[in-house]
Amino acid sequence: MRRGRARRGARRAKAKKTLGESRLPAYGIGMTLTRFNHYLIGAASDRGSIREHNEDYFGIFAQETDELVRSLGILVVVSDGMGGHLSGAEASRKAVESLGEAYFAAAGAAGARLEASHANRLRWAFLEANRQVYETIGEGHNGMAGTTCTAAVLLPDRVIVAHAGDSRAYLIRGGVMTQLTEDHSIVGEMVRKGVLSKEEAARHPHRNIITRAVGLRGNLDIDLGEPVGLERGDRILICSDGLFSMIDEREIEEIAAKGSPEKACRKLVKRAKEEGGSDNITVLLAERTA
Repeated sequence: MRRGRARRGARRAKAKKTLGESRLPAYGIGMTLTRFNHYLIGAASDRGSIREHNEDYFGIFAQETDELVRSLGILVVVSDGMGGHLSGAEASRKAVESLGEAYFAAAGAAGARLEASHANRLRWAFLEANRQVYETIGEGHNGMAGTTCTAAVLLPDRVIVAHAGDSRAYLIRGGVMTQLTEDHSIVGEMVRKGVLSKEEAARHPHRNIITRAVGLRGNLDIDLGEPVGLERGDRILICSDGLFSMIDEREIEEIAAKGSPEKACRKLVKRAKEEGGSDNITVLLAERTA
């Protein structure tokens, strides 16, 4: 398995191949650095050392005003497409952009549904992204494409994470990294049952077979986590399997805990490529700064 545009009133900026810092959200592939009142966010995506195309995609989305950013949060997403270089890339991009649009739908309009909880918004956004990928790219469109999708809503004092597939989210606090998601994969199930260790799972021949994905079916079972409180200096890392399949979690933890988010993302991608870079690699790192 190889594997951002927000709606009305939301700011957006296409990620560039060369790094640039911006107050605006970004989406796409390449590298970006984005700054908000409470967060500094870096991201990097690379096709790796072997594959000809990058089927990963990431997104960073927020509304126009600081007040809306505080109330609705910042949405960050990483997806990892499957189904061939054309359909896989289309699926991951469609999923990320659909999530961004759906989460913030009508947020700036009169009578907007600001009262909807962040968790309900995120759940609905996943279902809408699944519908769009399925109907336009996947089996609903006589194709066979889907994508992992891991998203986090960054609020001033907490984070809410939802996912389908094996792209992961981690919390890094005081230099210690804790996984917030469970891999929806054959080997992930085997690890949870105690059949495999994490180290064995990383080398297993079926490690790329996933059990859930956005767009593969008309319905989708989403894992939606409870809110996790964040302290100043905490970091949220979201990555595709092209990172953790190449370098172990101890090294990821060491690199992701140090330096700016942007520099840490670049270094993680570089290390994954040095270890073989057999898949596309996408890393997004958000630090709570206030």
